[in-house]
Amino acid sequence: MPRNIMVGYDGSRLSQVAAEQALALAEAVGARVRVVHVQHAPDTGDEFAAGEREVDVVRAAMPPAGAEDDADELPDEIMDMEDLRLQCERRHIVCEEEFLYGRSPGPRLLRHSWLTDLLVLGRGKERGRRSADVGPTTEFLLSELVSPTLVCARQYIEVRSVLVPYKVSISGGRALSFAARLCEEINASLNVLVCEPNRHEAGKALEQAERALRAYNVEGEHAISLTPPLEALRTAALARDVSLIIVPGAHKRNYLLPWSRNEVLWRALELPTTAVLAYP
Repeated sequence: MPRNIMVGYDGSRLSQVAAEQALALAEAVGARVRVVHVQHAPDTGDEFAAGEREVDVVRAAMPPAGAEDDADELPDEIMDMEDLRLQCERRHIVCEEEFLYGRSPGPRLLRHSWLTDLLVLGRGKERGRRSADVGPTTEFLLSELVSPTLVCARQYIEVRSVLVPYKVSISGGRALSFAARLCEEINASLNVLVCEPNRHEAGKALEQAERALRAYNVEGEHAISLTPPLEALRTAALARDVSLIIVPGAHKRNYLLPWSRNEVLWRALELPTTAVLAYP
């Protein structure tokens, strides 16, 4: 279970949603919250680099920090850090604040995500958006995924139903275990969807998943879809009124381009009223 939750926060409306979502989760599971701000420092050079250089190709393909696509419209009232601290005190949550400096928030947050159990982000894009759009910082962190990363919906939601598109694999088993422990802690239902065109293999996969879930006190619906997950995921999420989708193996695919997307993850992000947790 996540005991150390990190939130990327810039004062925008969507980062405020991320902070609220992180506090609710921390309160439920007894976790600490670290609120991280990244401030722009154009002349940092290599003084903040550690080890190998940042991924130059990905950075070059992205707009710079503060670009128009990453600028959210600010709400009328922004929850400042003092309000956040007061909320943490009232809810008995240990909360820390940290400031980072760099040319772009993505690489700085990525380095710190190595040391956290869960990274919580807003979608990072408001104006001119499509349903699956996220801002450059969120897109970068998803493409370089190293820790479980929760991309919040556009509004705060109470997590009552979780969906895992399950596939027999190491990452699938770890994500299912993570989901089961999370659902136990927050008293949510866990729905498992096995997407496999071979009915016999799908049955075996579902049997393995159900056997593993006997160790946890969770309820939910388990089903098989013979259609590809890209088609089945949206239907299952809407039918079960899912508030959180956990995508196993959501790290980037190392094919020709370093930013190649996990298609299941990006299909899940098309649901604007559903939070998505990318599990490496």
